[in-house]
Amino acid sequence: MKKLTKFAFLYLGLFLAFALVLSCIQLYVNADAMFESKSSDANYWITLSKAITPDNIGRKELIGFNGSEIEELKKWEEVKDIYPVVSNDFKVSADGGDFIPFYTDMYLEAVDNAAIDIQDLSEFKVQDNTIPIVISREYLNLYNYGFALNQGLPQITEGFAKKIEVNINLRLKDKNLRYKGKLIGLSDRIHSVLVPKQFLDSINATQDFSKQHKDIFTRVLVKVNDASDQGLIEKMAAKGYESNQESLRSAKIKSKLFLVLNAIAFIGAFIFLLCLFIIINFIKMEFLEKQEEVSIKYSLGYSPRKMVSSISRHFSINVGIVMLLCLICVSVGQYYLASSDITNGLLSPYIWTSMWALALIVPLAVFIIVNLLIYRWLIRSWKF
Repeated sequence: MKKLTKFAFLYLGLFLAFALVLSCIQLYVNADAMFESKSSDANYWITLSKAITPDNIGRKELIGFNGSEIEELKKWEEVKDIYPVVSNDFKVSADGGDFIPFYTDMYLEAVDNAAIDIQDLSEFKVQDNTIPIVISREYLNLYNYGFALNQGLPQITEGFAKKIEVNINLRLKDKNLRYKGKLIGLSDRIHSVLVPKQFLDSINATQDFSKQHKDIFTRVLVKVNDASDQGLIEKMAAKGYESNQESLRSAKIKSKLFLVLNAIAFIGAFIFLLCLFIIINFIKMEFLEKQEEVSIKYSLGYSPRKMVSSISRHFSINVGIVMLLCLICVSVGQYYLASSDITNGLLSPYIWTSMWALALIVPLAVFIIVNLLIYRWLIRSWKF
């Protein structure tokens, strides 16, 4: 009865260890899916700017990124690609003409097409006095859910917004230009009003202000390996760089969550190693209790390796059964979690498929380790 109780506690410990480790692995996969679902790659793109201080306010040469700073950014191991954001060096305004009675001052920016999260950019070039525009999806949401509702104006769908043309007025050094502005897409990545880079560069080149601050960029769009990288965040803080806080906030939450999961998984792994140690001691006790029987078997020609392999195989099979039960329990939990309202249909109802392989890998590893350690102990202690 005492022996049975020991075995019960042993396998209960194994079940707890596997449950902790497997649950952490699946929660890690779930958290990764949940964070990534907010945007196609929201945690991998950040927009860098310099913090505004009394010393650099209004001075583009200080508040912007120069060539040497951009080259330094390229050397950061956390950075994959860098796309400087070009801003207008002239006054810009927009009006609706006779169709929509409005007027507003505005700004224009441009970035390489490779950084714009619009699938079809075939229309993103100035033709027939029409400037194609890409704006942030948040800007349209601000109009629809903030301004339009409060002012009694009609809300606008994305499809309808693409059909509206407005006048874009450029006040240059020596002349004024008027273009038609046409929306071709909404960006989830860049909070700005984007026009083709080649067009904006050509207009900026005619302005004295642009010549004075050549190759100085007020903002930089950066593709990083992981926005939750603490090394990246520390470098940004040391340089006085700021970024879109939502991406960094999500990244920080993600990193802290994963830190907790890693700690729990470590505890589970420790419990597993403790159970493995107990298994080895149980097997040693088995041999010590049956020392006379083992000696007789050896004298009759039984191989010590086969005797060790037989009892190690028994424990390995039991470990495999416990592992399989844990996988089934985690699968049931994942199914109900994915079906709940809090996940909003973002999670798969099935566990990570690679975890099923652990039902074979772990018992096999236990067999190899236990078999090797017990055999060495048996040969060394009993002097076969």
